[in-house]
Amino acid sequence: MTFSQTSLAQHLAAYSSIKQFRVALSGGLDSSVLLHAMAALRDRSQSWALSAVHVHHGLHNEADDWAQFCQELCMQLQIPLELIHVDARPVTGESPEATARALRYAAMAELIGAQDALLTAHHQDDQAETLLLQLMRGSGLPGLAAMPEQASFSEGILLRPLLNYGRQQLRDYALQQQLDWVEDSSNDDTGYDRNFLRHEIMPELTARWPGVVTNLTRTSMHMADAMSLLNEKAAQDLQRVSSTEPGILNIAALQQLSKAEQRNLLRYWLRELGLAVPSHAQMQHIFSDVLQAAADTEPCVKWPGVELRAYRQRLYAFKTMAPFKPDSVSAWDLQSALQLEGVGTLNVSQVQGQGISAALLGNEGLHIGFRQGGERLRPARRGHEHELKKLFQEAAVPPWERERTPILYLDAEIVAVAGLCVCEPFQADAAQAGLLLHWQKHFD
Repeated sequence: MTFSQTSLAQHLAAYSSIKQFRVALSGGLDSSVLLHAMAALRDRSQSWALSAVHVHHGLHNEADDWAQFCQELCMQLQIPLELIHVDARPVTGESPEATARALRYAAMAELIGAQDALLTAHHQDDQAETLLLQLMRGSGLPGLAAMPEQASFSEGILLRPLLNYGRQQLRDYALQQQLDWVEDSSNDDTGYDRNFLRHEIMPELTARWPGVVTNLTRTSMHMADAMSLLNEKAAQDLQRVSSTEPGILNIAALQQLSKAEQRNLLRYWLRELGLAVPSHAQMQHIFSDVLQAAADTEPCVKWPGVELRAYRQRLYAFKTMAPFKPDSVSAWDLQSALQLEGVGTLNVSQVQGQGISAALLGNEGLHIGFRQGGERLRPARRGHEHELKKLFQEAAVPPWERERTPILYLDAEIVAVAGLCVCEPFQADAAQAGLLLHWQKHFD
């Protein structure tokens, strides 16, 4: 299939609701071809706008030259360019490629609104290489499905309109149109896995099987179809095993599914929560250490960025909790939102006849503390004192949340426990203005 402006126009006709296309421009062959073709279509269209974005990683000596090339190209084509600088230096143990990619997409996501589309220049050879890389890593279906042609992105969508075309077809277009582009010298470094595949492995495979790139791309499409069906199945199962609280699973209901269904559902659930999925070994630990744990234990499995815990036959997953100082004390006058590191945000809303008595507003003795052990309090309308520990148990507050639950004090006396209760004599009566305490949890 030959790449042309006409074939690109036919492809984009399905996205008539898009009002702005923004091309991710590196200055290399592929993105320069895409930008040039889009500029030609822009000149014929009155229904959408065109712009470009270049992310300056600062990792290569030529980075400034690449940015300048992109600026000159966009000036030549009369296309607005957004130039973004990011610090893509990886921390110890992180992949430089993965770090740069994550920061690049995070930066571009800030620019994409509703009815916007980010266009990347990934092509058929990229897709084939990605599939092989994922196979070498032992990836599951989400990895083997490789790169979708369309995906939700920020408030808009991400499109890869060149996936049906090979690298040589894009080069043919560039030569025909007499385009210039920049060459990244690091693309020749076979120390990088993708470059090793591209320069050492793919030529051998293509010599033996000339259609290998097309076939690998077709395989990715089959994997994507299978992944779509599995996601539909997982979404149905999720409705059956979700707890009454969002983001929590009922373990007993989960265990009614087959092991394969459980694995499929757990991966789907974690992706829906925006969390990394576990490796095969970590998944085994989830089954043996968490789902089969005794009721009186507090099982936990962790992997980078994620904690998965169980409590009272409920399964919780969340981002790794940030460090926390349980002996910290923060003054709070109840009049503005209070940010607490590793805990979240506290604020109040005004009501009548319920909550904390508004007479406490601005009192200098008000402050937020946390459980130290042995606290006793008098919840409103309960008639007598209770141990805070017992109240947490009664309310099924998970153990890992208890030490991070904010406690509002007036001097040394407990006024309220966030999400749990207001104490006597601080409860507003029916004739008083009151304050409802709101806790937005952010443990990460």
